[in-house]
Formats: sequence, structure tokens, C-alpha cells
Amino acid sequence: MNDNDSRLRAKIPCSDTGIEIKKTMCDICTPGPQCGVDAYVKDGIIIKLEGTEGFPGNNGRLCTKGAGGRQYLYREDRIRTPLKRTGPRGSGMFEPITWDEALDTCAGELLRLREKDPDSVVWMTGYPKWYRPLLHRLAHSFGTENYLTESSSCHQAEVMSQKAIFGTEIKMPVQQAKTVVCWGMNPVVNSFPLGRGVVNIHESGGTVIVVDPRMTHSAQLLADLYLRPRSGTDAALAHAVAYCIIRNGWHNQDFIKWYVFGFEAYSAYVEQFPPERAEEITGVPAEDIRRTAELVSMDPTAVIMPSNALTHRINGFNTHRAVLSLMVILGRVGFPGGVVPLNESLCHSDGGFVSLEKQFIDETRPARCKPAVGEERFPLWRDMVDEGQGMDLIRQMESGKPCHIQGMACFGVNDRMYPESGRLLAAMDKVRFSFAADIFMTDVCRHADIVFPTCTSYERGEAKCYGGKFVNWTRPAIRPLYESRPDSDIICELAARMKLGDSLLEAGYDACIEYILSPSGITDWEAVKDAPLPVPAPNASAYVPGSYLAHIPTSSGRIELYSQAVARYIDRGLTPLPEYIPDPALPGYPFTLITGARLPNTIHSRLHNVPWLRSLRPEPAADICAEDAETLGIGQGEDIILEGPAGRIRVKANITETANRGEMLMIHGYREANVNALIPIDHLDPHTGFPGYKQVPCRVRKAEEDDTL
Repeated sequence: MNDNDSRLRAKIPCSDTGIEIKKTMCDICTPGPQCGVDAYVKDGIIIKLEGTEGFPGNNGRLCTKGAGGRQYLYREDRIRTPLKRTGPRGSGMFEPITWDEALDTCAGELLRLREKDPDSVVWMTGYPKWYRPLLHRLAHSFGTENYLTESSSCHQAEVMSQKAIFGTEIKMPVQQAKTVVCWGMNPVVNSFPLGRGVVNIHESGGTVIVVDPRMTHSAQLLADLYLRPRSGTDAALAHAVAYCIIRNGWHNQDFIKWYVFGFEAYSAYVEQFPPERAEEITGVPAEDIRRTAELVSMDPTAVIMPSNALTHRINGFNTHRAVLSLMVILGRVGFPGGVVPLNESLCHSDGGFVSLEKQFIDETRPARCKPAVGEERFPLWRDMVDEGQGMDLIRQMESGKPCHIQGMACFGVNDRMYPESGRLLAAMDKVRFSFAADIFMTDVCRHADIVFPTCTSYERGEAKCYGGKFVNWTRPAIRPLYESRPDSDIICELAARMKLGDSLLEAGYDACIEYILSPSGITDWEAVKDAPLPVPAPNASAYVPGSYLAHIPTSSGRIELYSQAVARYIDRGLTPLPEYIPDPALPGYPFTLITGARLPNTIHSRLHNVPWLRSLRPEPAADICAEDAETLGIGQGEDIILEGPAGRIRVKANITETANRGEMLMIHGYREANVNALIPIDHLDPHTGFPGYKQVPCRVRKAEEDDTL
């Protein structure tokens, strides 16, 4: 073997090997923790991926999912050309067509629907999120506010919780913390950059407290104190911690006097939750509750971080608020190391400046249109979130109220995020026209009339903000595979072909992003694209300590433990205080099913068909604790039947300490075992419309040979 053969085997970039390093990013997890990637490219093919040294967040590292990015990119089920349906919807029968035919067909069908009623079309998106402002604007230019995203079940409920208390979206940096509480959060798996921050606290001798009914990787590897509440009881646990803080006089009384609204009502409410009663409710020892209260009170750097997972209960909005309220009574708001406002400069990412994203979306907002999907059913969502609540879509499509849905424009839409997922596909089959754009042939694509092939982040350019001061804009590391194109091309082409009069959308992605990010102070965007790392935005500014407290954007002008925004809807059963409401019992379903968690190798359904990652859990499996398995006569790896109020599935049993007594844990997104199909479509939080993924009544038994589904 000669020297060049050795260099080729080692994948060393140089002129002799013909291997180049192209700077790109991984968007498998979106939007926050997108990591910088060095793509090793030879002859137009990516042969290796590494993390980019110095990149905000990952700094040269990749998680398990990112490490599988090459197999993700080159999956066999990539959609290769535009497709036109030739058989019944859902049959998977398509024929290849040209891009022009696909775009012209979609434009023509959509315009025919628009002539009768623009609100009969829903514009929907799942992962990824980089093009969302453009799609939102297109829906408005089309004449409707029926713009729906997967944020109907992810992230926006925690934003609503934050707005109800603080009047704005917030962040809690952990860099200065010596004590951190990961409440319902598994950062070493769910958010690689945040996980590194928590690991640093642990390794530097700080204190890590993990609160989770699941014995997660974070609990096992990092926790100095692990609290394991029964599923659905976190609000009672948070109130018990608050009880201890207030009873011991550890609350910040001066801060509360000047900046907090509703403390008297809140403190009277938490009097119902002394540690001993909370132990009966939650299963967490009273002494651990007292110890948690003391640890977070005695360390002025302590940060208590509630995760998005807390909102996936039918009382999730209140649960999330209950945990956030602890930071309020401790006075950890408005100064570095505590709660501070977040600038959403682009697609939920913070560049340290106020962009024109909102103006970009609002400029074409229709003056008159019907209420968006879910607005009437979930008025608090309507007040706080500028999009429809997609979890009400199935009901509206089946009932035709308040209007009939006749068209669906789907970008990366995953039916398996919906409770009773099959009903969405059945409703989709009845509309007049639908199209789907995706990287892979999903179930939604199989039910569409036209299918577009889109490309991954390695095959396109994409802008993003980082760390409250940086802007990044990648170039494609390789040419798009097959005939795939970026989602943004489809959006901008449709705007042009429908002749909606939106010249900015017609100008393309680059023009739209340059407009949105113009307040950044950056003028040479080609230099940003050529830069090896994200560049500082000249107009980015650090948060001025205390400035939030001078202008608190709530109706009372104070931080609201008693939310006046929620109080407007008391007659709808919404609760201004973050009340603990026990899970309703359902006779015949003795277990609680928790879905929506993640393994190191999965995120939703995006990676189940990646061989390296699928090998870490080859078959769909439900986690069950040893005691419950023994009682039911279930052995490791045996087939079991999981049954919920809306259906049942057959999966393998995985006996593990991860699961608590009386609780089943199931990773979601499997085509062959869709656990969210067990959840009724009305199993929703009345405040946010979020599904109760993590409190599903269920029963479980050992499968029989003749069991049919």
C-alpha cells in the first residue's frame, strides 16, 4: 500500500486524496441545538462527518444522531423525483413527473380552491424548521391564517407558560450555575449542547438534581439528588418545594414586593402541599423535597429548568408554570444566571438582535379570513401563538366546522405526531387536493396527490442564529441528490406560479433571509457564507441586567404567579394559578403510558430507518419495570400487547429500571407500532391544546399467538 492509499483509507483531506472539508450543519435535531459539521467530501460524495471545532454549542463534537448523518443522507427510501399519484390514496402508486408539471399542478389546484375559499386550505409543516417564516408568509399571501406546525405539540406550550408568567419568551443560561435542576429534562440525550453544560456543572463539583419519573441517562450519570415522582404529579411536587421555601422564609420578599403579582393567592394555594402530603401524591420522600428546597434556596446561582416534556399532559401548562414559579419566588429573574428574555431572531434561534421576522410574516397577513384551525376551541393559544392549533385539525376535517378543509399543503408533516394518527390520514384521503414535500417516502406522502423530493441540510444552504450573538449561513456541502430541491424553492416557486403578488417571496430564500436579518448589521452575506464559523452580528447586544424588570410586558406590569391572561377564560375552565389537577382515572386501564421520550439514537420517526442507529434498538419495545413484568408473567423480549383508549399495538417488552411501577414507556414514531395511535384525539390540555402524551391510561398483557391488531 502506497502513501496515498494510506491517506485515502484514513480519509485525510488534501490535494493528493481529492478529499475536501465542507462546512455545513446537522439539522436532525431542530431548531436550537443544530451543530456545526465538517463534511469530508470526495467526488461529490460525503465519506465522513465530524463536529466543527469552535462551533457554538457542539465545539467539535457530534451526538449519536449526528454521527449517523451519512446513513441518514443516503437512505434508500429517499424520494428521487417529483411524483403524481396514479392509484388510490394511500396505495403508494405514483409515477415520476417533471418539476414543472408538479409545481403547475399544485398551483392550479390551489388557485381553484382559493377562488372558492382560501381558508379551505391548510399550510402545514413538521421538521425541519428553517423555512418556516417563508411558508407562514405564503399562507398569508394565499389569503388564510391556516398555518399549522408541529409546534402544536412541541415547544409552544412552554412558550405559553413563559408568557403567562413573564409576558415574554425566556431563557435560563446555565454557564454560571453551580446548582441545576433538570425537571423532566434529559439533556445528555435530548439536547447535546445543553447536556454538555450540565456535564460541566457535574464535573466541576456542582450539584445536579434530576426530577423525572423515568430513570434517564441524566439521572443515572449526573444526579446528586434524584426525585422520581409518579407521572402527572410534578405540579404537586413543585408546590411542595414552594411550600418549604416560603415556610422557611427563603423566598425573596423584596423582589416579590416590587415585581410579582398574585403572590398572596399563590402562597395560600401551595399551603395545601406540605412535604408529607406531597409524598403521598408523588411518591417522592418528604425529606428529598425539603432537601431540594434548601439546595435551590441556599445557592444564589441555582437554575431550575422545566422541560417541554412537562407540557405533554392534559394539565401540562399548569405543571410547567408550577416549576417556573419557583424561580420567581426565589427572585432569580432579570439578571444573568437567572431568567432573562430571549430574542427570537430567526426560526426560534437567538441572534442577540430583534429581526424583521414578525414584520416579514405580517406584511401579507389577510385583513379578513375565518379563524385558524383550533382558535375557537383554544382561545389562550390564539392569544399567545401566531398559528393555528393543529391538534384540532382532525376534528375540524371530520366535522367541517367552522369550515371545510379541502386542500392540504404539507412540508415534512408526520402523521404519527397526532393522536389517533390513522384518522388524520383518513381525513386527508377525503380532501379535494393535497401535496407533500419530504426527504423520505412517509405515510403522509403516500396519501398525497403530488409529492416533492426535498433535500437535507448537507445539500442546501441555510441561515441560523446562535448564542445570542452569532449568525451562520451555510453553503451546500454536496449537490442535492437525485432531483431533490430545498423546501424553500417549492415555497417561492408556488408563490410565483400562483401570481399572488408577493415579490419578496418570488425573489427567493436568500432575499427573504437578508431582509429578515437586515437589523443584524451584516451587509456582506457572501462573506458570512464563506466564513469557517458563525460570525458575530455587529448589532447584537448582550442583555442589560435588570432591564426586563423595568418594563415587564404583562397586563399588570409585574411577573404574574396569578396569570391575568389566563383569568380571561375562567369560564372556559382555565385556571389562573398553576393548579395541580390529578390525572383522571379510567377504569380498566391500571397503567400510565408515557410516550414521546427519546433514546440517544432517535428523534421522532426521523432515524428509525437509519441502520446504525436502528441497531441500538432493533425492534419497537416498551419499557416495563421488573416488578410489573413479574406480576404479569412477562419476560425480556417477549411480545406484549399495549392497549390504550383508542387502539392497541404489539411490541417487545424491555424490562428495565428506567420505568417506574405502574408506568409503561414507549418510544414513538415507529411505522409498525405507532404508539400515538393509542391516544384519543380529545386527550388534550384545555389551555394549550397539547396532547397528553405522557399520561395515557393503558393496560398491558403478554401477547398470544393468535392476537390480531
